[in-house]
Amino acid sequence: MENLFDQTLDPSAETQLPEFTVSEISFEIKRFVETTFSHVRVRGEIFGAKRADSGHWYLSLKDENAVLSAVCWKGVASRLSIKPEDGLEVIATGKITTFAGKSSYQLVIETMEVAG
Repeated sequence: MENLFDQTLDPSAETQLPEFTVSEISFEIKRFVETTFSHVRVRGEIFGAKRADSGHWYLSLKDENAVLSAVCWKGVASRLSIKPEDGLEVIATGKITTFAGKSSYQLVIETMEVAG
């Protein structure tokens, strides 16, 4: 399969563009995102933090221009030195993953500390 990100778009040659399925596009985006952002540190303010009955934490990190969805699985959450709370500015370390079924992405948190 061609690398989708190397395509040069020429409107006059639109019919010559390769055709991809939704699954192919989703897989290529997933591969690119998860390879490029396999280990990141993200600074942001916690927003919408909710602990599920399962023990997982679902939250968002935000700054003045964007919001990033995040999850902290139960096993990791139990080892955090801080409790996720709305309004708390943190640095979260983890990896960006994608869910092709919804064309969405999120940060899977591995560690989290108060920013400062």
